[in-house]
Amino acid sequence: MLAQKPLVACSYCCDCLPCPVGIHIPTVFRIYNETAEKGIPAMLEEYRGLEKNASDCIRCGHCEKLCRDHVGISSMMFEISEEME
Repeated sequence: MLAQKPLVACSYCCDCLPCPVGIHIPTVFRIYNETAEKGIPAMLEEYRGLEKNASDCIRCGHCEKLCRDHVGISSMMFEISEEME
């Protein structure tokens, strides 16, 4: 069986951290990527348990300047907040 392609192409390297508002971006992306296999309902409890989540993103772009994977983090945070909240 082939592995699911991640929804966000994040390597979880943490180069994007620290986020100015305290979002642990790799964790948000990991939870969201796991929804591809497990479904959103299965991941909601873990997502809601985060101290800061995708909707806390202020779209400052700080993380995107540091991202080695060139992920459009700000736009992904908006998409994730729409899907998960």
